[in-house]
Amino acid sequence: MKKNLTRIVITVALILMSLYFLYPTYKDYTFVKQLKSLTGQDSTDFIDKNGAEITNARDNRLKLGLDLQGGMYVVLDVDIVKLLEDMAVRKDDQLLAVLAEVKEVTKTSDELIFDTFKAKLAAKGLTLKNYYGETRDTESDIETKLSAEIDKSLDRAVEIVRNRIDQYGVAEPQIQKIGNSRIVVELPGVSNPQEVRKLLEGTALLEFKLIYDPQSTVKVMEAINKAMVGDTTTVADTLKTIPSSDTAKKVSESLTDSTNKLNPTSASTKGETSKLTGSPGQDTNAKNDVKKVDVTKKQDTVKKKDTTKNVNTDTSVKTEDTSVTETDTGAATDTSQAQLSEEEFKAKFPFFAMVGLNQESGTADGYVKDSDRDKIERILNREDVKAVIPSDMQFAWSNKTFDAQGEKIHVLYAIKKDPELTGKVIVNAMANIDPTSNTPIVTMEMDGEGSSDWARITGANINKRIAIVLDNVIYSAPVVRSKITGGNSQIEGMANVQEAKLLEIVLKAGALPAPVKIIEERSIGPSLGEDSIKAGVSSSIAALILVALFMIFYYKFGGSVADFAVIINTLIILGIMASLKATLTLPGIAGLILSIGMSVDTNVLIFERIREELDSGKPLRTSVDLGYKKAFSAIIDSHFTSIITGIILYQFGSGPIQGFALTLIFGLVANLFTAIVVTHVIFDIMIEKGKHISFG
Repeated sequence: MKKNLTRIVITVALILMSLYFLYPTYKDYTFVKQLKSLTGQDSTDFIDKNGAEITNARDNRLKLGLDLQGGMYVVLDVDIVKLLEDMAVRKDDQLLAVLAEVKEVTKTSDELIFDTFKAKLAAKGLTLKNYYGETRDTESDIETKLSAEIDKSLDRAVEIVRNRIDQYGVAEPQIQKIGNSRIVVELPGVSNPQEVRKLLEGTALLEFKLIYDPQSTVKVMEAINKAMVGDTTTVADTLKTIPSSDTAKKVSESLTDSTNKLNPTSASTKGETSKLTGSPGQDTNAKNDVKKVDVTKKQDTVKKKDTTKNVNTDTSVKTEDTSVTETDTGAATDTSQAQLSEEEFKAKFPFFAMVGLNQESGTADGYVKDSDRDKIERILNREDVKAVIPSDMQFAWSNKTFDAQGEKIHVLYAIKKDPELTGKVIVNAMANIDPTSNTPIVTMEMDGEGSSDWARITGANINKRIAIVLDNVIYSAPVVRSKITGGNSQIEGMANVQEAKLLEIVLKAGALPAPVKIIEERSIGPSLGEDSIKAGVSSSIAALILVALFMIFYYKFGGSVADFAVIINTLIILGIMASLKATLTLPGIAGLILSIGMSVDTNVLIFERIREELDSGKPLRTSVDLGYKKAFSAIIDSHFTSIITGIILYQFGSGPIQGFALTLIFGLVANLFTAIVVTHVIFDIMIEKGKHISFG
């Protein structure tokens, strides 16, 4: 027993870890089963009570592929040919003819569109410079510029698709780029092709909207809270000091460090973190009118020693004066008033318990824990709540989140419904590095009409924030400090180059659009998915039972041990997939069944070797040791060659092939452990205890 202690510990640890990673799958199954039995308010109450657990179980469960739970498989094509046409500085019939030829070729060929385009131009004795370059540009420079723009157009399309799918509420969507012009989208649980087509093919909507003033926003939030509890007392009248829960303190301590980087719309009266400056453009007459304009993104400086002065996510609300202005955050906290307990606060002010405010920032931006986001969306969609929200106001989420010591926090804004400007006026946007400060910047250029409107808008809204909104998601919301003329702007203050590139993608969603079209679409009904699950599970169980019976019949006790190893092997495979958040597909189930067969085959090799040694008259212990030793080389050879094959299949195969290869690889690795370690340990323990072992 002592010599096998390490092996026993490792085996038990692997079994416990597999059960740990599979437990969320079991919890998700039980939650789904319970929800199916509930209706109406009972269902809503159950979700409100168990929302965090439901979300956690869903995020960490063993994912099911599209073929197992039904949904839609869509292939999108980004119209690169249209992009090349729009980017041309000069156009003629020859260029249009070449582009038409390229479009026809791409329908039946997988060649890169840009390479085909260059080849077609060269065949007609033309160059890229004929249509895309200026006098100083070289052919190489133009080629690099166009290639980069094509790559960015695909990234832009992916970002827009992901944004829309996230808003649509599809659980576990799969989005991946294929080649240089196609996007594959898998939408589990979706069965309405018309909705999906409208969702994915619609033109990206980029808008510039004013952030609602803080004082009015807080009043609306109070009205929402009243609608929820039927209370007419205002927050300002009742709350004077609020106890800070652990979560509230975490948010307070994290805002200073995290919000400035991940939530660039936050503000501070003490420091400047970004600027929006006019940048020189092509309009030389307007050059002298371009002024540096501070877009002060005030840091959320939070006093950590007194967290009761903030309205924070969970239970904290700054109290005496809820009328928030941009320069005055209200009077000091009156500590003479009795404090409400956390439970009392949540019962009386449920909305503010979930939507925390940091009034020292001078804004009314709400901070919402990830576990509360779905609840807030349901509340905002209630008819009684909609009735108290002004007709010109809407709530929108930031695309960014920040971490408050383990709590993922979303930012909620109140914005004007009607846009001040749309993205159609943007001619170009570019992420770059400012050579003077060595920090990321984004330059934005507008056309003539947009420049005029932008000057009017910024001039009329000094000291107000304007949100950059793409498909109802806010990507940035700077404070305007003075009027911008000339139509050329430079945005500073991004945390890193990736954030700057994302803002460039967002801004360019309204300029030089490359249309997106659905070229392939397959629907898999939920009933087919359920049938696939049942068939897959039934086939797996049948395979296990038949193999188990054969092993017991043919190899007696040795076969029983092999069956036990197969069960552990299956558990480890599923545990590995759950821990890596891999997706189980129907081909994956086939890979699992094949792994079971190979596990049995491995044990057969070992048992036959043991039987040979027993037949030659050797003692049981010697026969077992020699059986494992002599079978080892054959087992290693077969498993490693199969693993290499599985890696190649995964690397170069498509979705179904990858699913098969993934479970096969995991199964082969688990086989090596269970066949060489687990069964050997069991036989050693039995022999030490003097038990007789029969191998048939």
